[in-house]
Amino acid sequence: MWPVLGASTLRDSIGLAGDFFLDPVSYVKPTEAALGIRSIDIVNKTSFRIGDYESLKEASIDPYTALRDVYLQLRKKKIKE
Repeated sequence: MWPVLGASTLRDSIGLAGDFFLDPVSYVKPTEAALGIRSIDIVNKTSFRIGDYESLKEASIDPYTALRDVYLQLRKKKIKE
C-alpha cells in the first residue's frame, strides 16, 4: 500500500513512470489544466466506487488484509487476460 496511491505491487509501482509518459494528459499545457483534468477524472472514478470500501470494512475482520487480497486477486486476473 502506498499512502497516496493506494494498493500497488512492485510491478505496478515501476509501471507508473511509463504510464505517466504514455498518458496524453501529461503533455497538456498549462500544467494547471492538466491537474484539473486529472482531478475531474479521479473524482469521477471515485464517485462510482464510493460504497465499496464501506462494504468491505463491514464484511471483514481486518480491512487492510481483505483489501490487499482483493487487489492481488484482481491484479492476477488482469495479468492473465
